[in-house]
This record gives sequence, C-alpha cells and structure tokens, in this order.
Amino acid sequence: MLIIPPSLDEAAKLDGASTWQRYWEVIMPLARPSLIALTIFTFVGNYRSFFWPLVMLKSVHRYTLLIGLLFFDSTQGQETNLLMAAVTMSVLPMIILFILLQTQLIRGIQIGAVKG
Repeated sequence: MLIIPPSLDEAAKLDGASTWQRYWEVIMPLARPSLIALTIFTFVGNYRSFFWPLVMLKSVHRYTLLIGLLFFDSTQGQETNLLMAAVTMSVLPMIILFILLQTQLIRGIQIGAVKG
C-alpha cells in the first residue's frame, strides 16, 4: 500500500468520493495483485505447516493433511502406493490455486520488484 501515490487518493477526494468509495474504487484495484500474492504465500506457508499442528493438536480427528501422511508408515512397512496417491492429492489444492491466480501472483510480485 505504500507504493500507491497519495495524490490518487487526494484526487478522488476532490472529485467528491467518500472514504469508502476511495478505498474500494481507487486503493483496492491498485493493491489487489499485492494482496493476492500475500494471500497465496500465506496459504502455502500455513498449508505446509507440519510441526506446529503436530505439537498443538491432541485429537487425531483434527490433524492436518501433512500429519495424516504419517499414518501411511506402519510397523509392517510403508504403503508406498497409497502414500504417493495421498501426496498427489495434498499438492493438488496448491496447484489449482496457482493456476487460478497465476496472473495476479506474477503481477503482485512484479509490483514489489526494484527496477534498475
């Protein structure tokens, strides 16, 4: 939000836009790519979280997907075919999210890049 020039906000104010209109019609369209990039990075960071949920969750029914992958390893051996299917299913939401928001993610990363 710091890269958005204050003159745009002031111009909208001079045109008679309310605070809410300035926010939704001027600031948000300019900040949308950055917010979407932040959302994707936050989602991926929390989705891949392993240790914190393992320590904090006491009920097996509330374990996250990555902790659930541990159950494919048993004393009789590892069920590799089921583990690979589960890993594929656990990566699928991140792939779908990236495909849907790819242009916004790239635009959001480019906004924060320093041009030399």
